This record gives sequence, structure tokens and C-alpha cells, in this order.
Amino acid sequence: MAIILTSEAKCKDCYKCIRHCPLKAIGLNDDQAWVIEERCILCGRCIEICPQNAKTTVSAIDILDKYLLDGEKIAVSLAPSYLAATTYQTPWKLVAGLKELGIAVIEETALAAEIVSREYYDVCHDEGDDSLISSCCPTIVSLIEKNFHSLIDKLSPVMSPMMIHARLLSEKLGEDYKIIFIGPCFSKKEELSWDEDNPLDAVLTFEEIIEFFKDKGIEADSLADIYPDCISSRARAYPLHRGILEVAGIKGSLLGDVITVSGVEEAIEVFKDMEEGLISPRFVEALGCKGGCIGGPAMANDYGVAHRKMRLSEFIEDTPRFNEENDISPRNYQRKYRHYQQKDKLPSEEEIREILALTGKFTPEDESNCGGCGYSSCREKAVAVYNGRAEVEMCIPYMREKAESLSHAVVDSSLNGIIIVSEDMIIQEFNPTAEKMFNRKGIKPKGKYLSSFVDPADYIEVRDNQEIITDKYKEYEQYSLITRESIYPLEKYGVVIGLITDVTAEEKRKAEIDDMKLSALNKAKRVIREQMKVAQQIAGLLGESTAETKATLLELIDIMNRKEANTGEDES
Repeated sequence: MAIILTSEAKCKDCYKCIRHCPLKAIGLNDDQAWVIEERCILCGRCIEICPQNAKTTVSAIDILDKYLLDGEKIAVSLAPSYLAATTYQTPWKLVAGLKELGIAVIEETALAAEIVSREYYDVCHDEGDDSLISSCCPTIVSLIEKNFHSLIDKLSPVMSPMMIHARLLSEKLGEDYKIIFIGPCFSKKEELSWDEDNPLDAVLTFEEIIEFFKDKGIEADSLADIYPDCISSRARAYPLHRGILEVAGIKGSLLGDVITVSGVEEAIEVFKDMEEGLISPRFVEALGCKGGCIGGPAMANDYGVAHRKMRLSEFIEDTPRFNEENDISPRNYQRKYRHYQQKDKLPSEEEIREILALTGKFTPEDESNCGGCGYSSCREKAVAVYNGRAEVEMCIPYMREKAESLSHAVVDSSLNGIIIVSEDMIIQEFNPTAEKMFNRKGIKPKGKYLSSFVDPADYIEVRDNQEIITDKYKEYEQYSLITRESIYPLEKYGVVIGLITDVTAEEKRKAEIDDMKLSALNKAKRVIREQMKVAQQIAGLLGESTAETKATLLELIDIMNRKEANTGEDES
């Protein structure tokens, strides 16, 4: 069953989880990261560092809630790191909160750690030269089972304190009780499934139980302190670096016969040296989290390991003697281990080179090994690509170069002049079209002040006012240019961009057309004037002729009138 889940909606393929995963147990396909279960050791690193909170774990809080609603009797095994796990005034507030929920029995897992420590002590002091590696931490156990098969036989054959304590509780309380472990660890959730006969019903983290308190309206800090029903002051140091050695009474020497490691990377280094026969320690105390269990990924506070250690030390001796268990007899708590087979296929050198060539890496010198993709080397990433765990496009330098090449191609091929300047008017980009317009002297523009080529007044105005200038016509007499310019700011990047279109020919054509129109208009006016003149002349001539005609007709009428008058007189 998958323990770590990834939200596809939140995952932004930033590769951060791959970079931080010590075993590269994160695959990426279609821009989505996913956990490779057969490689994952549940150290929780990917959950802690994901900036988008895209990774979570399967929670058993619903199981606890159902037990409470059903009125089940519940016993809790509390990991010893609880002394430093919260922000409460004292760790006893956490116990009080659990009691407030309705938990019947609360005991410290450290009780079982005493049994484990005795086993470690006995094995270490048996005759023989073989090494022994502690098996309390399921992350370390998984690391060896999946990556260091030759060391499996060196793992302590005894169960972890969690599994032993669950059995102790079951034997003492009976089958009527539901048993729940609460700790700082995600890998404990998987350990629950390793033993089919274990009586443990659920594993919760400190983070989950504190959130559950909030959901139930329990303010634990306001409750009176309550101690666990059964404690072990002797084994409370277990979650600290060197804590197992202290509790077990195993003494080391300057010869390095006893080694303590905390953190997966440190453990890998030691185990590699052991596999290669470089070291052969008598005992290895190995914990998967830096600083020990108090550095666990599911502690319910953001304190550093040093502060948590201080808090644990503050309460480690706070022990009500009536609660302390002294009668714990050793039993047979043997365990078995698994041998995982990694499914990776190893590509040939030719296949690796073919994959590398896809990102422009044709020689070893081309392999930058920058780690941006999450892998320590280009070849390691090529193997991951070959096995379907990674994508070619994860190569950040290649994708950046590709994006820049495309961007430059667009800018360089643009028919418009493109000028990009910084806020202090220093040229950042001056494309070929802009050079053709304004760089008649062949000077290299980048890094020069804009004023070396054009008047920067408009760019300064845009920078100061953060307002766009659109389609402004401007004439550059020194370049015999007329341009149409749009200038706008990119405040986020601290630059001002100018897009310049050469409209000289267009404006010349407009001027020629205007001249033709003006010439035609002048001709029309001249023709009109001539026509008016002719019309006036014609009108003048017509006027004279009409006057003469009128005078002649009047004279004729007058003559006719006189003639008629004379005729009348004669008749009379």
C-alpha cells in the first residue's frame, strides 16, 4: 500500500523532491512527480521540503475516530520523542489531551526499548567478530533491505520497540483493547504491515494527533498535567543520537568499533564502507533522521534538533516512580527481513550517449552535472530516463538554452526593431532590425547607454510613470527615419521595451499622395478660375448683345406706336 501520496493539482514539477531524496525514489512523468515504492524508504524528506505541500501520507486518524465513536477501549504506545514533540508547556499536556479524547491506557514505548537494549548488549558482547546494526528504525531497515543486501544478515534480529510494546500491551490488557502507536515517523506506518501477527491496530504521527485535538476542540495546554500510565525513565534517551548506546550500556573506543550515524546520507556512507570491507564495526547505532528520532519528519513543532534535545533533557528525569515499570522479562522477539530486488535496467554506454545527445551532450565536457534535474550527474539522470523514471526535458540548462534560443530566434527574426533597456537606460537587447535602423557605425549596442543611439526621453518617461506609450510617430533626421513606436515597462524585470516599426517608406508614399492631391487640387482650382473667367467673358458679351437687342426692339416698338397714331389722325 502506498504511504506517501502526491496531489497532481499541487505538484509543479520543480524537481525539489528529487533533488532532496537520498535514494532518488521519486519518478517524474508528464510533469508529475510520483513515489517509487520499491525504492522509497519513507524518510519523509520529500514531504518536508515540498514547497507546494503536494505530498501527504495516508492517515489512520479516521480509524482512531471510529474507535472512539464506537466506544472501543484504546491503549496508546507513546514514542519516547513525545517529550520534545509538541509546543505545549510540558509533554504531560499531550498525555492529558489523549485522556481527554477517551484513551484508556497510555504507556511509553520506551518500556520495550529496554528489552531491545538488553538484546543489543548481549549480542555485542558475544564472542565473534561480526558486526551488528541496530534495527529500531524502519527507515534504516528499508535502506538495507533495498540497497545493501550483503548487510541484511548484520541487522539485529530483534523486533523494534514499537512492535514489542504492542505485544506487551496486548498480553497485559487482552484482545478487547485497540492498540495505537503515536510517534514522529512515517516509516512506522509501513512497519505496521511487516508482521502479520502483530497486535498493533494503527500508527499515527504527533502532527496528526495534534490536528485531531484541534478538530475535537481540545486545548491540551489548558489541561492539568497527566503522566502516562506506565513509563521507563531508563530508555527515554532512545530518540537521541547515541541514545541507544547509552541505554544499552554499549561502550565504544577510539578504534571505531562502535559507530553512531543519524541521517540517511551518513548511513549510506557507513554502509558502503562496510560493504566494501573498509570498516568492520562491532556495533552500528543507525537512525534515519538527523539527530535521531527527535529530528523526525512528523514532530508537531518547528523547533530545531538542538532545542528538541534540550526539551527532552529537561523532562527525561521527570518520573513519578509509582508509574515506572520494573518487571520486564526478555522474550523471544525475533524478526525476519526481506530482500528487495531493484527493477532498474542498466543501459549500455551507447544507449546512455544517445539519451545524453537528446539534451545536447555529445562529449563528457558537455555534461555539466549541475544537479538541477535532481540527479547528481547527467549520466545518473540518463539511466533514470532509460528506466522511465525521468524525462529528457528535466535538464534545466538544456531547456533554458532551448527557451533562450527560441526567444532569440523570435526577437532576431522580427521585422520590428526591438530595444530592451534596464532602468538606468543601459541596452540589454538590440535586435538586428534595430541595429539596421540606428546602428550605422557598427558599434556593439549591448551594455551601452541608449543615448548613444537614440533619444531616451520616451523610455525614461515610461520608466518613471510606468505607463505605456502606444503608436507614437517619431522622426529621426540623423537616420532619415520615420518610425511608429510603442514603449512599455516590465516592472517585474526592471526593464523597458521599445517596439519600433520603420514607416519611412509609408510616410513618403503618404507625402507623395498628398503632393499629388495638392497638385490636382491646384490644377482644378486653376481650371475653375479659367472657366469662371470664360464664363464671365461670355456673360459680358451676352450682356452687351442683349442690351443692343433690347434697345433695337424698343426703338422698333416706338416707331410702330408712332405709325399707328398717325394713321388714326388721317382717318378722322
